[in-house]
Amino acid sequence: MKKGILKTLLFYGIGFGIAGISYAIIGNPYIHAPGVHHLILFLTSIIGLIWTLISIGVYFFKAKTDSLKGIIITNSLIIISCFLYVSIPIYLNSNQKTFIESNFVRTEVKGDTTELYHNDNLIYIKVKDSVILDLR
Repeated sequence: MKKGILKTLLFYGIGFGIAGISYAIIGNPYIHAPGVHHLILFLTSIIGLIWTLISIGVYFFKAKTDSLKGIIITNSLIIISCFLYVSIPIYLNSNQKTFIESNFVRTEVKGDTTELYHNDNLIYIKVKDSVILDLR
């Protein structure tokens, strides 16, 4: 079982490590699209999911080894953890206001446009996901 756990942790460590290195080197040059590091993380997760499904099939229909048991448990934990890491903040933030009310900054949301005013001076404009003006 230890051997399967170590194989799985090594796989994810290499995948996440390469994603971190690519982000450190390349960054995210185009903010409106996923970066190379997102693609690497996505592929690592998909390959891990496929590996898990194949391991489950082999475990139940061919050989029940401790190594496969460790691979299945570790892969399942990592995949579920990644899913929850992404989905819980989305769920929690969907019920909150998108702006903060205060006495000295006024926020106006009109359709796809968000405008921030400070002392009635326009300091920020965002249309959809593009920031047009940012004087904060």
